[in-house]
Amino acid sequence: MKKRTFWLWAAALTLLRLALAWSQQGYTWVGGAPLDDELMFRAAQSISRWEWLGPYDYLTLSKAMFYPLWLALLHLLHLPVLVGAAALWCGAALLAARAFQPMLRDNGRMLILYALLAFAPSSWASYTLRIYRDQIFPALCLLFFAGMCGALLRAVFYTRQQAALWPWLIAAGLGLAGGYLDREDAGLFLVPFAVLGSAAMLVVLARQKRWLCMAAQAIPYALLAAGVAVFCGMNGLFYGAFTLSDFSAGAFADAMGAMSRVATGSTDPLLSVPADARQKLYDAVPELQPLQYWLEEDPQLQNDFRDPVREDYRAGSFYWAIRRAAQFEGIYETPQTAESYWRTVADKVNAACDDGTLPARGGQRSGTTQPIRGSYVLPTLGETGKGLVHTLLFLDCKPYESTRSIGTEEDMALWSGYLHEDFNAAAEAGKDTPYYSPRQKLLFGVMEVWRFLYALTMVVAFVCALVWFVQMLPAAFASGSRRRIVPWFLLLALLGAALLRCAMIAFVEVSSFGIGTATMYLATVHPLLILFTAVTHLQKEEL
Repeated sequence: MKKRTFWLWAAALTLLRLALAWSQQGYTWVGGAPLDDELMFRAAQSISRWEWLGPYDYLTLSKAMFYPLWLALLHLLHLPVLVGAAALWCGAALLAARAFQPMLRDNGRMLILYALLAFAPSSWASYTLRIYRDQIFPALCLLFFAGMCGALLRAVFYTRQQAALWPWLIAAGLGLAGGYLDREDAGLFLVPFAVLGSAAMLVVLARQKRWLCMAAQAIPYALLAAGVAVFCGMNGLFYGAFTLSDFSAGAFADAMGAMSRVATGSTDPLLSVPADARQKLYDAVPELQPLQYWLEEDPQLQNDFRDPVREDYRAGSFYWAIRRAAQFEGIYETPQTAESYWRTVADKVNAACDDGTLPARGGQRSGTTQPIRGSYVLPTLGETGKGLVHTLLFLDCKPYESTRSIGTEEDMALWSGYLHEDFNAAAEAGKDTPYYSPRQKLLFGVMEVWRFLYALTMVVAFVCALVWFVQMLPAAFASGSRRRIVPWFLLLALLGAALLRCAMIAFVEVSSFGIGTATMYLATVHPLLILFTAVTHLQKEEL
């Protein structure tokens, strides 16, 4: 296939993918997602008013907030949010297809890879219709992986071009910085791949004496540092807190880690600070006593955060409940008062555990996640396998939301006006289910059929790719050629990153959430499995 033909087909496929996004409708529940969608939407409005993230409260610095900046950019450009997200996904997918040019070499093969990525059913699944950060997180991660793969393959295959790597390293840095600033757990997922990729490139480039390209390896990390510095600087300027988040680091994380040390009679793995442990904390730490009413008696807070089955707070809800309780007591008047309060709580709880006043079940720790215990190992492995199967089958990837958006007409007008997007707030006659036009229903039906065929093919292709991939190893090493060995390890790294993400989500599920396997959290795995499977098939003869 000629280069011109490739770009014409790529443009046509991109327009078709954007048209599919244009035909979808957003989903929101005004008043029902204050920690998620509404938080992002309010912050985006504040950014558009040049007020950064808005007035300070217990949620302002609780999450990585790149997504509101993205929404503010789309608002400035007057782009519908679903079309903007689809365009970002297509851009990352196209970059990923071009990244493997040194291996694939043929424009037709690259076009196939682009089509498989651009039309992956997970990219239009119902979770992408929400106004939430996970809408663009898979695209940011794919941008990072594409940049790193493109740079590594060019370091191996193109030995005379001193400046050939820097565009790919910039792309990797943008994806790394964007992903890191979009979700708090991105670093654990992306940084290991970045370090391995950089190390491999440094070894290859050192043998080739390509010193300029070796120096360029700092680009992704420089962009990451710059992004973090900008966000921390803005938080420092507006709130006096030079930090990215006061949730997963600092005094609050120390306080949560300290409270989870307190011994409990509960054996439920999803409870980090059960009722009996909280009672001990109230008795031993006076600073926590004002929160007791809110956590134990306030009906609204109980309704919002307490698990009705367990009649207690799951680990993934308790830290939000205690932050809201602290908000009611005026502790989040400023970042400084909150930092001082949680520092005092952390110090006193740790001191009480250390001197025996409070029974302890471990040493000092900091973090909002559960400590890793032996009892989590088998459930995590089981959930990891379940997540991998869920991903391969593209489950829960329907292109529409079966629940109607909730909000007043004024709410819907506000959200639609700012986001330039329609929401599925209209109901079917005599029902409370969303209304979709006959054209939309037909289109959604076609997309559902595509998902079924895609999933069926993906399972068979992945199993075959896995078998071929293992068979390739002896021949790759026997050849002694880095052009065969490095691509083999690159594919292994992509597969390893997919399994790592499945394991990360699995651990959080069995230790904190207990909400079931969710496509939204596994959507970063789909493109990695597609890359591993498709590239192995398209290039198995050369490998």
